[in-house]
Amino acid sequence: MAYDIDPDQSVSIVAIFLFIDAAFIGFPLLSHMIGGAADFPVVPLLLLAGLIAAGVGLLQGRQWGWYLAMVVVGLSAVLDLLGLIIDALIIFLLTRPATRAKFGVR
Repeated sequence: MAYDIDPDQSVSIVAIFLFIDAAFIGFPLLSHMIGGAADFPVVPLLLLAGLIAAGVGLLQGRQWGWYLAMVVVGLSAVLDLLGLIIDALIIFLLTRPATRAKFGVR
């Protein structure tokens, strides 16, 4: 079964998702920066700028927008996967019999 998806519609949907992803990164980043934190979060700021630029590039039909979208989405996926691995390790360690026994959990 073949899917005939309009490329213009696909690009618009992808751009919307990139902007939504940028909002999920941008609002906490803005809150962090307004809060007067001493450290400057470079990676989230670059990821935010890349997501916005990729969305704009895709909507304008620019070739670099496609490449940039692939890079920033790939980077975002790797960072999310790293967080997922860390969370899985925490769950694994907390559910070991010796650790559960230490806290009196059956």
